[in-house]
Formats: sequence, C-alpha cells, structure tokens
Amino acid sequence: MTKHFNLLTLFLCVMVLGFSACDDDEDQTNNPVIGSITDIVQGSADFTTLAAALQRTGLDSRLDQATGRFTVFAPTDAAFQAAGVDLAALSDAELTNILAYHVLSGTVIRDGDIASGRSTQSSFNTSNPGGAALPLTFDNDGSTIRINDMANVTGDRIQAVNGSIYAIDMLLMPPSIVDGAVLDGRFTTLITALERTGLDDVLSDTGAYTVFAPTDAAFTALGRDLDLITEEELREILLYHVIGANILAADIPGGMSFQTTLNTEGPDESPLSLLINSAGDSVMINQSSNVVATDVIATNGVIHAVDMVLMPQSVVDFVVKTSMLDSLQAALTAAGQVDDLDGDGPYTVFAPVNAAFTAAADTVATLDMDQLREVLLNHVIVGANNRSEDVEEGSITTASMEDIDVVINQDADGNDLPPVLITSDSTQVNFTTFDIQGTNGVIHLIDGVLLPDLDN
Repeated sequence: MTKHFNLLTLFLCVMVLGFSACDDDEDQTNNPVIGSITDIVQGSADFTTLAAALQRTGLDSRLDQATGRFTVFAPTDAAFQAAGVDLAALSDAELTNILAYHVLSGTVIRDGDIASGRSTQSSFNTSNPGGAALPLTFDNDGSTIRINDMANVTGDRIQAVNGSIYAIDMLLMPPSIVDGAVLDGRFTTLITALERTGLDDVLSDTGAYTVFAPTDAAFTALGRDLDLITEEELREILLYHVIGANILAADIPGGMSFQTTLNTEGPDESPLSLLINSAGDSVMINQSSNVVATDVIATNGVIHAVDMVLMPQSVVDFVVKTSMLDSLQAALTAAGQVDDLDGDGPYTVFAPVNAAFTAAADTVATLDMDQLREVLLNHVIVGANNRSEDVEEGSITTASMEDIDVVINQDADGNDLPPVLITSDSTQVNFTTFDIQGTNGVIHLIDGVLLPDLDN
C-alpha cells in the first residue's frame, strides 16, 4: 500500500512540474496584455505628448474602451517635436482631426497584416466635406513600413486588450487634395502646373472640390508643351477640371448629367460645364476622357483620375455629344445649321430633348426645309447668354423673329415656380435642365418643340 502511495505521489509531482514548465514557456513566448490603448500610452515615457493630446480631445476615453477594436499609429514625443506644430495654438477640433488620422477604428492590424508593396486603410478621420474617411497609405518593402511616404513604423507592435499600437517617427497630417495628388504619384505634371499657376494654394486650402485630375500619361497624350502655354491659359485649363463641390464616385448620377466647373471663360464670365456620362463602373467626361481611378479622398475634396486632358466645349460640342439631343443634332444637320451655332456667339439655345421631337414627329414630318430651319431658329437667341437667373417673366424674341412668352407661376405659399415657355399656339413647354454652359453660349433643355407660326 505504501509503495503504491509513493508511486502515485511521484506521478502527481511530475504532472504538476510539467504543467508549471508549460506555463513558464508560455510566459516566455507571449507578451502579457497590459490594459487598453489609453492605459499603455499614458504609461509610456515615449508618448507623453500623445497622451496629453488624447486627454485634451477626449479621444482617450474612446481608446480606453475594452470592447473596441483599434489600431493606433502613435507619434513619439520626438515625432511631435520634429513636426514643429504648436499644439496649444490648435483648436480642439483641429487637434482631434490630426489625432483621428492616426487611428483605424474597427480594425486591428497585427504583425504581417500590412501587405507588401503599397496599400491603403481608412482612418478614423472623416473630415472630408462628404464625411468620407481619409486614407492612410502604406509602403511595405519587407523590412520597413512607411506611412504616407513620410513616417516610419519604429519598433514592434504593442498589444493592448482593444487593439494594436505602432510607434511612428513623424506626425501624420490629414492630406489636402494637393497632398493626395503628390502621394499618389501619377500626377507629377499636374502638380507642376498647379504650382506654376498658384492653384496649388487654392487646392490646399479649406473648401470642397472635386478634381478630375489628368494623369501624367494624359498630359503626354495632349501633345502640347505646357511651357509654351501662357500662365492664364494654363490656369483656365486646370480650372476646367475642378468642380466647386465634393462629389464622390457613388454620388455621380447615373446616365448623363452636367456639372459646373470653376472655369469662368464663358460669355459674361459664366462658369463652363462638364458633360458626365456614368454607366455602371464606367464614367466618361465630355465623351472623350475616361475616369480611370476614383475617390482619392482629402480634407477639402476628392480626386478622380482621368486619362485625357479636358478641353472646354462649345454649344455645338454639347449638342453633338449629348445623346438626349440626338434628334436636335439630326435636325440641325439636315437643315445645314450646325455651323450657325459654332461662331463666337453668344447664343442661348432652348434645346428640345429627343422625347420632345418624338411627341412632335407628326408635325415635324410635314415641314419643308425652309420651315424646318424656321423651327430651329425659333429655339435660339442670338447675342445673349441668358442663364437661368436671367430668365424673367415677359416676352423674348428668337432668331426666327418669333415672340415667345415666359411665364413664372407661384405655388400656394407665393414662391416662384420654374419658368415655362408659351408658344404662339399656346403650348406650354417646360425646362428640364438649366445652364449647360459652353464657351460661346448656354443651353437649356426643354420638353417640347417651340413651333412658330408657320402661316406667316
């Protein structure tokens, strides 16, 4: 009995020692988890500036959530000092935006998770005018990880209960449109042109812009030496690629639509239009340039890359390229009047859409060529660039010397409704799209054909 007891005791001792040894091995191969991200930052001598900034903005509370999932690229005290940024001079909102740009929320990046080569992740910063997350760009060559081509990840990943911390040696600043274009690498010619014209300052400042940015290959395909273009001409070309609103790819309307650019070379300094055709994943500008990359997000807007330099369009260009005006183009061609709208102008064109010609097909089919010309002239005002704000109630005289009445009704609250056109036979014609601005005039789309009195 004693022998059996001794053997059992020996066996139990061996088992206890074995388990103890396993625990010791695990302690040696796994770093213990010490608190939340906030706990670790506050407890580190390397992150005292970051800890104070997080506390000031209240982000320390968010990064203290044990159930959260975060990755923080944490600037060291030396990184803050090298940046030369006076944090005391920043508003709480400005400081919050900077700090949020160092955080991935909902994503924990562990060792080996950052792909080789270039990749991007969406940061916690949503200061884009449309609320889209600003991207962080990573370059991983297998030995070093560089963020936004400026900050290096230093040291090993620091594990927390709610995510990962990576120390970095530079403070990351949320990128403007110009910053994003520089980092992208495909827009070196565009950047040089922006700097030459001073537009780099405009697109680095606060605001909301969409830039259809020609790639370097697009400028090469243009076949023009930019050094031979005057600064003013170059500036206007560049402004024709900029819309004064933040339009993400998902917000581009399907089918054909028009957007107003910052180029004001139209008559009376009117802003020129772009024709955008969106079909599925394909987006084309002015029926000539393809969007080849979308949504380079910045603090003041968004970049969409295009494969051809965009050139301003005339009234005829828009009529020819707008599919909903195919019937009008065919009528102008048949009547030999296309070139009549290709002069200096200015012209105001009331352009019937295809459905309008279909509705009037029985009448149009009876017209001889002189009558067809008369009908088409009834849609043009020569010598005026009348935009929507210029359309007032009263009578207007067209190129056919016909008077058309403009009527502006009011709703029940006394607010003006959109104007309507009344023809000589009392037909009411509605505007469907205003202010398609060309270099030599403006087009308004209408839903009916303006038939003059052909008996006179």
